[in-house]
Amino acid sequence: MTLFLNDSAFADAGIPMAFVVPSDERGGLGLIQSANGAMAFFTGRSMEALTGLAFAELVHRDDVALGEDQLARLSSGQVESCSFEKRFEHADGHRTWGLVTVAQGNDAGGSRQGTLVVQVHDISERKHFVGQLEYFADHDPLTSLFNQRRFRIDVDRQLAYGRRHGGGGAVLMLDLDNFKEVNDEYGHAAGDALIIAVSAALTGNSRETDLVARLGGDEFAVLLPESSLSEAETHSEKLLQAIGAVVVEGVGQGITVAASCGVAGFHSDDGQCADDVLINADLALYQAKESGRGCVKVFAADSGLHEKVTARLLWSERIREALDHDGFVLHAKPVIDLQTNAVAFYELVIRLRAPGGVLIPPAVFLYTAERFGMAIDIDEWVTGRAITLLEEMNQAQPIALGVNISGASLQGDRFAQFLETHLAGTSFPRELLIFELTESVAMANLERARQFGRVLTKLGCRLALDDFGAAFGSFYYLKHLPVDLLKIAGEYVRGLGMEHDPADRLIIEAVVKLAKGLGTMVVAEFVGDQETRQELLAMGVRLGQGAFLGPSRDVGEIESLQPQGALQDTQTVTSPTEAGAPGLVG
Repeated sequence: MTLFLNDSAFADAGIPMAFVVPSDERGGLGLIQSANGAMAFFTGRSMEALTGLAFAELVHRDDVALGEDQLARLSSGQVESCSFEKRFEHADGHRTWGLVTVAQGNDAGGSRQGTLVVQVHDISERKHFVGQLEYFADHDPLTSLFNQRRFRIDVDRQLAYGRRHGGGGAVLMLDLDNFKEVNDEYGHAAGDALIIAVSAALTGNSRETDLVARLGGDEFAVLLPESSLSEAETHSEKLLQAIGAVVVEGVGQGITVAASCGVAGFHSDDGQCADDVLINADLALYQAKESGRGCVKVFAADSGLHEKVTARLLWSERIREALDHDGFVLHAKPVIDLQTNAVAFYELVIRLRAPGGVLIPPAVFLYTAERFGMAIDIDEWVTGRAITLLEEMNQAQPIALGVNISGASLQGDRFAQFLETHLAGTSFPRELLIFELTESVAMANLERARQFGRVLTKLGCRLALDDFGAAFGSFYYLKHLPVDLLKIAGEYVRGLGMEHDPADRLIIEAVVKLAKGLGTMVVAEFVGDQETRQELLAMGVRLGQGAFLGPSRDVGEIESLQPQGALQDTQTVTSPTEAGAPGLVG
């Protein structure tokens, strides 16, 4: 393909463009024959200064050779155009990213025959956001420490290094004592300030070779490469003292906190994997908590803590047993139309049935399920039950169901194939099936989340983004995910009427405005009282969820979720009403 341009089209184009002579020199692009005003602006040089300049002079030296293979195929006629990314050196010294597209060029008079026409699209903003996403996939947004995902990766790397070169190390697991009381008494802002201060104390009292991470909540971990158990124990005591010295201001008085620590060692010849070390450190931390808190405990093979490991394994066996023999129970949490009090849809949550009829919430067993690779099995179990419920319910009064999906189901094609297979032959409207991804899961698996979203769009199902606004770059994700519903992070809803109410209110209003423009529905989580409900309605939030609006119940107790024609339970509640909210179902 030869690109013909008249002088006006070339000069007036808003895209940076230049006619460049092909070159056998490194990079494949030689002298600039002419450049337009947009190229001059992009590079910070005049059009006169660009004329006769080697194109390579505009590019970062490490990127000059990028695209050589594509240009060779272009010159041989194998392709009509080619594109590649390069960093450009602006005349004022800063760097910008450009997507370079090259084609054979010519003008109406034929004077530029044999030249290449080069277009450059400024992609600096995209590169910036992608870099931020990659950063926050590995870092905790509050403290900027490595997160649990990255910490496990680095423990694995250290173990692999030890197997190759010998040596060992230790992992410290730290948990703040009675941290919940700080949040309850002083508020979440004070709690966040304390978490940040503790993070600074941990990093400030660790070696440069140590790796400090926040695993979540008030739990931290430290990787000590090439450290003996006695050294690790001594360092743990030092860290507990540093944490004890932390003071933050809260409601006019200083807030302090103590911590407990569990230590687990590893060596090149002990055959441990990252999960083994983390579980051992976690068990030692548990022992420290049981021993009165504020102390350090070291995991030892003969300490009796192996029984705890066995208990973990028994949990995994219990989960597998429940999957194989229908030992789970489904509950449904209503999402309420705040104006009409109607149930807009139900979010399905799983419970594990224990002996004696006790129902165990997911927070107790999902961690073990993830550790032992059964999270995707649970996702498939819930999805299969949701499809059955939707297929059997009264189609004259359908109601949508939401299913929470773990990060494991985004890996590979297994879950997508499961979904496509189980939807085949069903007759219910596919938009009644909503899949919920937390923002953190989407952030850590953005490309796979995009692929999953495309699968849902193809199948006619819908995608909800849970905990929206909890992390940096929340609004950026909406450019890349086909989201149908946003669930505002509960911290903003709980904050209404509190100290940081103006900021929380502005964020909620911004989400509502954005969602309205995108045609996306909004749900407010953790609606705790009537005053919050009215404030949300005033801000344009139509849907809400929380124990105040309606508790979760066994799906077998909810009339609208029973098979068509089945006898109805005369004791089912009728408030909130079980009629779908307009625009969501039906």
